Amino acid sequence: MSIKILVIINPSSGKGKIEEKIDEIKKNLEEQNMEVEIVLTQKTKNAKKIIDEHNEEKDLILVCGGDGTLNEAVSAMIENDLKDVTLSFVPLGTTNDLARTLNIPIKDISVTKKLLQTTAKRIDIGRWNKDKYFCYVAAFGVITDVSYITSQKAKHKYGRLAYYINAIKELIKIPTFKMKLKYDDKHIEDEFIYGGITNSESIAGFKWFARGEIQLDDGVFEGIFIRKPRTIFGYFKILSSFFRKDYHENEYILFTQSKNFEIEAEDNIKWTIDGEFAGEERNVKIENMQKAIELAIYQKEE
Repeated sequence: MSIKILVIINPSSGKGKIEEKIDEIKKNLEEQNMEVEIVLTQKTKNAKKIIDEHNEEKDLILVCGGDGTLNEAVSAMIENDLKDVTLSFVPLGTTNDLARTLNIPIKDISVTKKLLQTTAKRIDIGRWNKDKYFCYVAAFGVITDVSYITSQKAKHKYGRLAYYINAIKELIKIPTFKMKLKYDDKHIEDEFIYGGITNSESIAGFKWFARGEIQLDDGVFEGIFIRKPRTIFGYFKILSSFFRKDYHENEYILFTQSKNFEIEAEDNIKWTIDGEFAGEERNVKIENMQKAIELAIYQKEE
């Protein structure tokens, strides 16, 4: 009995060279007794529409693209209640944050030869205000818009360096956001320049946690909220915590773990979900959906 697989390919990922590999991908999968259907995305949010229309009787969904394409696929799978369908991912984006956390090979089409040798792992997914979902991060504030304000042309030309260039520009203009933050039994009123609720070691190409520190199936997210320093030395203290990957003993950083977060801001805030602009909101509720998606992981050799 053959395995039915839907392959979604974002042709703009991987510096636009993935279309040259379509025949190779199809051959690799068919040699594993798979019944292959390949659909290319045509525009933003198209991956979700593809799954909405092509998910019938599929055993596997393979996404070849960046974090944004993966997010669309996960959202569609949750909304279509595809609990028994396994998701696989060939990361072709610029940052590939979730793939780096899971140690998945980057931009390596050859893994499609061994798709049946992958390990299936159920991972947590975030629900954002009941109508949006994220695989690894929901964030606001300084540097969080670097992923989507960096042009596709710059990404193709400079790779991850393009993100760092824009990040440096962003540090020049740091806004502060006044808000009420609720999680567990804590109620905090404060002003922050950054907030990130995450399940990833890497965010926007910046490594926030040490290898193996993050668990993707434990039912909680890591929350990092950064207050605006009063002096230049405060910024150095924040950077020191970042480089040491230790956020516990720093008066400018609130670090916690929780299943749910609720944020009530004084003004609208621009949010980023999995590297893509999610809109402006004052009130946001985030819920951890534990082990919501089954992800096939083929790890690269160390």
